[in-house]
Amino acid sequence: MDALFSAVRPPAVPRVPAKGHSAPTLALVQQALRAAHRDLSAAEAAELTGLSRATAQRYLSYLVEEGRVRPVLRYGATGRPEHRYKIAS
Repeated sequence: MDALFSAVRPPAVPRVPAKGHSAPTLALVQQALRAAHRDLSAAEAAELTGLSRATAQRYLSYLVEEGRVRPVLRYGATGRPEHRYKIAS
């Protein structure tokens, strides 16, 4: 029964994050995404959390890998798309 319900739910962030990541910082990044009620860029997440943009990007990428956050690409008129992030539903 647990396996059935766990297939529907997104996986939880592990108690022991991957090497180089801290649980409090993961929680901080997730909290910023939830509080924003919209998708955020790594720069916006960094500003809200007080982290550097590179650190916010690293944590956001980790949360995407874990299935807790989903990437959103915003296409403009020219150039590369902007990578934005949103809490996975």
